[in-house]
Amino acid sequence: MLAAACDLFTTRGINTTGVDLIAAAAGVSKRSLYQRYASKDDLIAAYLPVATDKFLDLVLPPAEACASPADAILEVFAASQRAAAEPGFRGCPVLNASAEICDPAHPVRAAAVAYKDQLHAYFATYAEAAGAENPALLAEQLVMLFDGAMTHTTVRGVPFPDSVHTTARMLIGAQGVRVLDRQVVAAR
Repeated sequence: MLAAACDLFTTRGINTTGVDLIAAAAGVSKRSLYQRYASKDDLIAAYLPVATDKFLDLVLPPAEACASPADAILEVFAASQRAAAEPGFRGCPVLNASAEICDPAHPVRAAAVAYKDQLHAYFATYAEAAGAENPALLAEQLVMLFDGAMTHTTVRGVPFPDSVHTTARMLIGAQGVRVLDRQVVAAR
């Protein structure tokens, strides 16, 4: 049921996907679905952590894969650019869910905030390891750059812009971190 909901919420959107469709796609009755999830909101709340974990696995590199802490930050943007170039890419699941569900009391908000906190923590950890003057500020700026690039790509239906790499490098450099002259970009 959750796998069917994940697929449908990702490809069709949350608000346009009804419980009847999810039950049919999962091959279960609507009653069975409601026995497992008391409401569609509960199903949405279960979906978002699964979708965000999958998304983070796609864009956050393992520590050993990067030559330096700055490279670990830059690789997030390169991995995001590669992911965005794949057919069927739908963008960041948190941004998509947050755009569809505006109620700040909805259970999806807690999952969305937890995801953004996780991304912020990743950037802050590597910013500190790189010697940034203000790792928390740099992490906040990088999350906003990430969100802006994801939104740009998703809304416009265009490739992830190369200018994101330049901007990330400038933000890192402004924090007193030396960034190598080479630019981490997606394979084309």
